[in-house]
Amino acid sequence: MKVTTEIVGTREVQLTIEPDEQTIQRAMRQAARDISRQRPIAGFRPGKAPYAMVERLYGRETILHEALHSVAPDIYEEALREANIEPYEQTLLDLESEEPLVLKLNVPLMPKIELGDYSELSIEPEPEVAVSDEDIDEQIDMLRRQHAEIKPVNRPLQMGDRIAALLSRTVDGEVLERNQEVEIDMTDAVEPEGFAEALLGAEPNEVREFSLTFPEDHPDESLAGKTVEYRVAVGEVREVVLPEADDEFAKTVGDYETLTELRDAIAEQLRAQRQEQAEMNERRRAIEALVETAEIEYPEAALEHEIDHVLEQQSRRFAQMGFTMENYLRMREMSEEDLREEVRADCERNLKQRLVLVEYLRNEGISLSEEDATEAFSRYTNSMLSAYGEDAAQQLREAVQGGALDAVYHDALLNKASKHLTDRLTGTLDESEAEEPASEEAPAAEEPLAEDQDTTSEGTETTEEQAEESADASVE
Repeated sequence: MKVTTEIVGTREVQLTIEPDEQTIQRAMRQAARDISRQRPIAGFRPGKAPYAMVERLYGRETILHEALHSVAPDIYEEALREANIEPYEQTLLDLESEEPLVLKLNVPLMPKIELGDYSELSIEPEPEVAVSDEDIDEQIDMLRRQHAEIKPVNRPLQMGDRIAALLSRTVDGEVLERNQEVEIDMTDAVEPEGFAEALLGAEPNEVREFSLTFPEDHPDESLAGKTVEYRVAVGEVREVVLPEADDEFAKTVGDYETLTELRDAIAEQLRAQRQEQAEMNERRRAIEALVETAEIEYPEAALEHEIDHVLEQQSRRFAQMGFTMENYLRMREMSEEDLREEVRADCERNLKQRLVLVEYLRNEGISLSEEDATEAFSRYTNSMLSAYGEDAAQQLREAVQGGALDAVYHDALLNKASKHLTDRLTGTLDESEAEEPASEEAPAAEEPLAEDQDTTSEGTETTEEQAEESADASVE
């Protein structure tokens, strides 16, 4: 067999293959026997018709294609050995010509990662988490509004009221909403700034028209820095009568005896949330620093798989809500290709982060202890029980059959690597706790997993259909 290679893209090569003539001739004779066995020829027992007669009846092209379909896997494997390359995934052989017989094959290669000198990297730790009395008061006020008495009033609108209204918005001549039915709480939290103030003093059934400009750093890029024209038809004005923040109120919102207990519980929840967010921010910055110093090469197929997986996850979430991807695309007036382009940048970032983390854990010999793995599997099982209730057992069985446990293991391994990296870069790594090299029995992190997972997070989010079966090598 003669094999020549040509680089056709980043981490992608094209193989031109000229198979051994004897190998093809043997395969064609076997193919002719198979054809005459499946479609017997008059006068001959099944599979015993002469080759020349089979060729005359069915044509050389039919026999050749049948033969190639049979020997394609062997040709594929031998070509890879000849070229000394490791594929990212199996791909199809193309028949370039029959005389002489030439096959071509585009092969995406495994990603190539070279980490920089991360021993010199460092990041500033996040500031120590703090919770103020004002923070707690804000949460208490939110609870009071949730448990408030709402009653219609016939007077001008005041701050703190709630209104039913018809809302219309126009930006740059484009109508965003027209007479949309909404309920609005007149508080300082209403966006954009100045919205509530523009409605103050309005009477029931009054129409107010005004314009407001969104800040340049507004998270919705379609509104950032834009001036929006509003038309608000005020309907019913409702007074929000807040309960007193006292011990009796605390008893109504939870298992608390006193307002002090409620405030303490809120403080603890806020502190835990902010601590988790701080740790996520540190991990994000640590991984970004590692990515910036690394040389990362991957085939386009790796990114396309990442995008495929994100859309599959999104489609499953829609299905759980009784919705479909087709309805979502129709509602947004976009094609699937538009959606792929929309998520491409985020998928590329996640792919790069996972690739460098895999390389980092290899370099550092990071592995999971039995305790680590047990904890990860228990967390995953509990999340399935919480999400599916009575159907959890069936869903868990299907997830395990789909390779979910391998995915859980790899997710936990990446989370451990991200924590190790973050501790190193913030200067809090305990160097005495040296990692043992990963055991041979442990699942190897040989390639990136296409997970819908934020690698900066402590939590593990795992797909139920992790393993993708590679397509058999065949001839198109």
